[in-house]
Amino acid sequence: MNNRHRGYQRHPRFTKRLEVTFSSGGLSFRGIMSNISVNGIFIRTNRGFTPDTIVDIEVVMPDNKLSLLKGIVKRTIKTTLSSVKNGMGVELMEKDAIFENFVQSINAETEKTGEASSPPEFQIIPCPVCGVKNKVLSTKIVLGPKCGKCGASLSTTMP
Repeated sequence: MNNRHRGYQRHPRFTKRLEVTFSSGGLSFRGIMSNISVNGIFIRTNRGFTPDTIVDIEVVMPDNKLSLLKGIVKRTIKTTLSSVKNGMGVELMEKDAIFENFVQSINAETEKTGEASSPPEFQIIPCPVCGVKNKVLSTKIVLGPKCGKCGASLSTTMP
């Protein structure tokens, strides 16, 4: 099994929500970039392209500058589960100085503040009713999570 599918990532990832427009083959859609690394991004959208599609991406940066990227779709997620974000993971093939400077500034800010650069910790909690495994953010456990498939309350007590 490829290490990237087991939670291993080669570069630190940061969560920042930025508006994007992505296009390929004459089709153009909008989405939200929500997971960023120096070599890849995740775009939240219901209009993801199939893996191996080359996409042109325009990112509206926090200072309203436009960053132009080119990448290849590595994975696409399309589901009706509310607990899973639809979208596509894109490996960047070309990135401009605006994007690279932005990622460097996030990295420097993270190191300065001591915030973790890795994604938040999750727990997998099986549903006692339907058996579906639910990925729940550890900080949300105290809120009494519900199953993403059937809506049943998930048991958060240890056996």
